[in-house]
Amino acid sequence: MNSEIKDKIYKLAIFLIIISAVFLSFRFAKNKKQDVAAPKSNESIENIQAAPTISSFISESNDESEKIIPSAAPIFMYHYIRKYSDLNDPIGENLSVSPEKFEEHLAWLKGNNYQTIFPDFFKNPEAISFRPIILTFDDGYQDAYDAAFPILRKYQMAGMFYLIVNKIGTPGYLTWDEIVEMQKAGMSFGSHTLTHPDLRKLSSVNLEKQIKESKVVLEQKLGRAITDFCYPSGKYDDAALKELQADNYQTAVTTSSGISSLKDNPFLLKRRRITGSTKIKNILISNQ
Repeated sequence: MNSEIKDKIYKLAIFLIIISAVFLSFRFAKNKKQDVAAPKSNESIENIQAAPTISSFISESNDESEKIIPSAAPIFMYHYIRKYSDLNDPIGENLSVSPEKFEEHLAWLKGNNYQTIFPDFFKNPEAISFRPIILTFDDGYQDAYDAAFPILRKYQMAGMFYLIVNKIGTPGYLTWDEIVEMQKAGMSFGSHTLTHPDLRKLSSVNLEKQIKESKVVLEQKLGRAITDFCYPSGKYDDAALKELQADNYQTAVTTSSGISSLKDNPFLLKRRRITGSTKIKNILISNQ
């Protein structure tokens, strides 16, 4: 083979090597772009945008030695979160806490290592490394969404809202859309019956209807088990307690004043009524 042929073969080999390198670089860049753009096979938009649960509101310590099971958990009872003053309606005034005062409460709780839990704690207590507090809101008024909900989210806390089912969607009360939105953001809901009657005065048929049917409606609308109940005006009797257990409720709150303990009957949980003049610091420090 003469030198001229060898030179041509050498140049052809160099050319092929360059072409191969360019081709491989192009393929690598294309694959890299696809890897960045395409989601993982087990990842979906729904998962990325998943609504927070109560765990989103709890900052746990990694030190297991710091965790204990508290012997008690205070339950606060709110009704209206609104500015309200009417000399002709002292009961309405007493049941009202202004949004500013409510925010003061949450700010104090947050600053003193309180974090929100739900009443099911009394059925399944777990070791935690913070001070537990349960915030309950009776009746399902519209200001639960307009005022309480934004402040709870601001402080990364959650509430338990007890709903009068037949009032939902009527003037002055929450709508189903609002309730669903709140649930997706980590709030929880329980039954406050269908119409808020005195349970002690009902026939066995009507008692079952108020307790069981309200639970069924809420479960169908919200797609989750409803296990928490609030006695209308705090009134109950043995028949009501038996019906709650028969319908697979797990807890029920009263209007009896006090701090609920793990030793208490979970169907007779005590609460502290919160008004616009309540000093929550005094309630909680005296309980420590």
